[in-house]
Amino acid sequence: MKTNPPAMHALLNAPALKTYPRERLKALATALFKAHQVTPFACASLNEWVELIKERYTALMSAPLKPLYNATGVVLSTNLGRACLEPSHLKELELLGGYVNLEVNMQTGKRANRCHLVQELLKMLFNAPDALILNNNASALVLVASVFAPKAQNKETLLSYGQLVEIGGHFRAHELLECVTNLRFVGSTNKTYLQDYQHALSPNTTLITTIHLSNFLQQGFVASVGAKELYKLATAHQVLFYEDLGSMQSVPQVQKSLKHAHLVSFSADKLLGSVQGGVVLGAKECIQKLAKHPLYRAFRADKIQLYMLARSLQAHIQGQINPTQRLLAQDSDTLLNKALKLLHLLGGIKATLLETTALVGGGVADMGLKSFGLLLTPKKDFKELHHALHQQGLACILRCDGVLLDTFALFEKDLSTIARVVKNTL
Repeated sequence: MKTNPPAMHALLNAPALKTYPRERLKALATALFKAHQVTPFACASLNEWVELIKERYTALMSAPLKPLYNATGVVLSTNLGRACLEPSHLKELELLGGYVNLEVNMQTGKRANRCHLVQELLKMLFNAPDALILNNNASALVLVASVFAPKAQNKETLLSYGQLVEIGGHFRAHELLECVTNLRFVGSTNKTYLQDYQHALSPNTTLITTIHLSNFLQQGFVASVGAKELYKLATAHQVLFYEDLGSMQSVPQVQKSLKHAHLVSFSADKLLGSVQGGVVLGAKECIQKLAKHPLYRAFRADKIQLYMLARSLQAHIQGQINPTQRLLAQDSDTLLNKALKLLHLLGGIKATLLETTALVGGGVADMGLKSFGLLLTPKKDFKELHHALHQQGLACILRCDGVLLDTFALFEKDLSTIARVVKNTL
């Protein structure tokens, strides 16, 4: 039976809400009343509405991010924030509580390029002619196509049918490109040859691009064209070849890609172990054109991104390893000992030690990493346990035979807390 909500004044004047900001509660109550008309809440009394309002307000005012323990076996999990950031770098961010020289040259006192240091570090690390930093790699796709193959000028971009991929959040790179350029698809889903690109070239073609396949592999009856061949074709026809690398696989791989592309781009917040950002590397004249386009201002990075990325690059250049690299460098003995330690900490909890397969994640297509996990098989419903553990901040894997805690992406310092969470939940 549908019950009517209380009068607004009765709700806002409730003694339990006296210390809350009235205008904010009024806006929240109005929204809840509208939602109640569509899907009625199970609130039968004024006190129940008061508690609902308090609960919703507290949720809105709580910390926007909460710590989680990653027992999913996926190191770069987008849902869990991708790369873990270096704690010592995060502590330095306190200086941003005051004014900083974001766009000021300390020597001359004049305005300066906010990205100068990061650009120089990128050029040094990757031996790149020039570099640009954007707020993410999707911005790089849009900016490159907008500058070198603008739809407004009826220019075309060639892209293989085999690269019409979708990644997390229903994001399709080719749909983004279609907003700013005329896409001309070549080849077929499973096979694309150099002659497909040659036949598709027209006077309107000014860009050839390839898009990283992200987190899947094409195997079997397939064929694709390498970057080296596409670079030669593009150069011969005086068009630009741009390779979207997606996730940075390694510094040497990026350096190799730079030799066979006018421009490459990748995400900074994955294997580089930094904050979200899009890195564009390539020919100086191309980078300068990107930096002069009006869209660049809409895509530029802020001071937190620039500071953290600069620190990550400096650490990389100095041979320091980031949290992601430390996790990926774990050997079999380390992983086994970590799993055995967690098993010991669980005490009498029924758990089975298993060999598992972890993943790099973050769009990196890999065959898996050897790992170990603990399979919890309590008498209670597995779905219920999985949900309860997630509510306590332990991200894990629901299987048909139990709930799996993969230890690959767990930090040693957290094992005692994780064991306590499991015990309390069971």
